[in-house]
Amino acid sequence: MGRKNETGNTTSAVDRFRKELGRQEKKITTEHRREIKRLKSEQETVSYWKMFSKNLITRLLSIEYPLIQAPMSPLTTPELVASVSNAGGMGTIAGARMSSEELKDEIHHVRSLTNKLFGVNLFIPSIQSDILPHEIDSVRKELKKLIVNKRLKNFSIDIDSIPVKLTKDIFSEQIEIVLSEKVSVLSFTFGCLSDDIINKCKQLGIKLIGTATTTKEAVFLQHRGCDAICLQGSEAGGHRGSFLTNDIETIEQSTIGLQSLLSQTTQFIDPTVYPLIAAGGIMDGIGLANAIRSGASGVQMGTRFLTCDESIKLVPEAHRKLLLEAKNDINNLRPTVLTRAYTGKPARGIQTAITDHFRASENKEKVLLPWQIQSQLLLPVCKFAAETKQIDFMQLWAGQNYARCENQSATTIVNQTIEQACKILAMN
Repeated sequence: MGRKNETGNTTSAVDRFRKELGRQEKKITTEHRREIKRLKSEQETVSYWKMFSKNLITRLLSIEYPLIQAPMSPLTTPELVASVSNAGGMGTIAGARMSSEELKDEIHHVRSLTNKLFGVNLFIPSIQSDILPHEIDSVRKELKKLIVNKRLKNFSIDIDSIPVKLTKDIFSEQIEIVLSEKVSVLSFTFGCLSDDIINKCKQLGIKLIGTATTTKEAVFLQHRGCDAICLQGSEAGGHRGSFLTNDIETIEQSTIGLQSLLSQTTQFIDPTVYPLIAAGGIMDGIGLANAIRSGASGVQMGTRFLTCDESIKLVPEAHRKLLLEAKNDINNLRPTVLTRAYTGKPARGIQTAITDHFRASENKEKVLLPWQIQSQLLLPVCKFAAETKQIDFMQLWAGQNYARCENQSATTIVNQTIEQACKILAMN
């Protein structure tokens, strides 16, 4: 009995030793694998950085990757801007609708979240003309008809009581903030800056990026002194940046797809010496790689970021849900349309009762009000619809390729896009 117990105890001690040794070996192996994975990740990061280190746009803007987050007013959060910049791209504040104080606060907020470069986007103001009362009444009439026919539930706002007036010009005040805060990059839409503003920006080292929807607009902006140009293909969500055509002509004449726009523009602007940024329908590394192969130095992505974690605060839940549900169910994939219904300017968004109604109305008579005026009547309706999740009355900005939206962080989107693009470009 004594020997048996002694042997049993010895065996038990040996088993414990073997188990402990196995645990230690497993721990060392796991840690070793983690270290290998970390080193591999660092090597890939260095490799990606090297791939884009001589890129025109990364050199111009002093960023790691040729990826810019599109300004999406009013859906862009400071967290989104900072996250994209921290990930190696360039985030952009959508400052178009902000007062000077709001813009200043937004810049400070982003600076508290990142020490990396970011940009500010503004809208070039258009000349406002007086609106006749009967024109406003005509839109009121159409809007009331739409609300009744398409049954916007529990809507109690009196359309006739919504005030409509010419808007105050805040652009000069916004520019003063950009200059005083010495923002690194100023991008702009709907035209070009004055010579005076351009000179002031140049003196402060502020890089200028203009927006073009046609080759003529791109050449115009290059000659005016822009450091880079964002070529906005017709696939892009949100407002068309057109300025050499009026708002009615834009839908007919300035809806060139991105590939054609890049091809045309590189005939007149040498992409090896002047940075072109591609925008419109780009949702992943495949789009980035294709854009670079077609002559662009980088891309601007907007719609893909609408469903990221950092956008939850500003993108209405119903809007976000609609974008995400289209990924795996063809029945949830709605078409996008170019419409002037919401703001008076052509913009791409998901088709709704509002876009359908005002398109049909426009074919019969001129019932759309100009930029900054039309939105004063539509915004209260859209805001109520967003709060009550009635999507047919919401403003649903989105690019044509929105079905590729996913629920991810902005950092993950940037990293995945760059990794995928690098693998594709490395095959050549």
